[in-house]
Amino acid sequence: MNEPMVPRCIMLPPPGRPRWMPQDPACAELLYLSWGARWMGDHPIPLAMHDGWVYALILEGAPRLMLQKGQRPTKRGDVFIFHPDCAFGWQDKPKRASRMLTWLWRNPPTHSRLLAAPGDCWHVQLKQPQLRQLVGIHQHCLRDVGVIGETALLSLRRARLDLDICLASALRRVEPVNEPARMSMALHFLRHNPAIKQPVKSLCEHFNISPATLRNLFQRHCGRSPQAVALEIRMNYGKERLLRSDVSVKEVAYELGYRHANDLSRAYKSYFGATARMARPPSRRAK
Repeated sequence: MNEPMVPRCIMLPPPGRPRWMPQDPACAELLYLSWGARWMGDHPIPLAMHDGWVYALILEGAPRLMLQKGQRPTKRGDVFIFHPDCAFGWQDKPKRASRMLTWLWRNPPTHSRLLAAPGDCWHVQLKQPQLRQLVGIHQHCLRDVGVIGETALLSLRRARLDLDICLASALRRVEPVNEPARMSMALHFLRHNPAIKQPVKSLCEHFNISPATLRNLFQRHCGRSPQAVALEIRMNYGKERLLRSDVSVKEVAYELGYRHANDLSRAYKSYFGATARMARPPSRRAK
């Protein structure tokens, strides 16, 4: 027995619930927006496919996502991107409200990692900062659709790009970190910035990680703290400069971020057990 045909259309919410559609869909990139409270138990949305890519963000509640292959629970922060050939709908318990933001775009996502397979949907779970960002993008789209002109069209394209960037960036949270590559990048950063005064703070900012995560990374791969590794790189840089060039101790001190030559000399002697001038060949120790 053949399964019933699934329509390809926009299933509109009950009259009076907030939504937007363009006057001329044939000329629009954004085909539909909706927001506000919904009562999917009292007004369920039946299975349907769409002439475009639907983005749905759950802001409140837990409506059930209905797919041809079965039901799927949802919760706050869930984002779905539905392929045009994916039939889906929504249900909920009677009298229970939910809030959802939706977009319907004519063209596929601008980032390849957001592309759902034909007949399927893509999913990610967002944290609060990313939720706020998507709410802002939705509000941005609402402002732009009320304006006619080339600038508004460009602004909508930027909003779409911001939307895809936000979602693609969220994937990086759950990807396993390539620690050897990160360690290599950290060492590269220290070698090319030997004068940096706060290496731990700078590395944490560079990689957007906590001091504890940075410390554990260095302990696992170097067996030492990031401060110790940074000091070794700084001292060896100074030693090589003094050994292989004619620059003065004072100049090397400035290169390494010290205010005075004596500051470098004290650090150098503490690290190597000899003065900075002793690093020079005998013929150049006067400098």
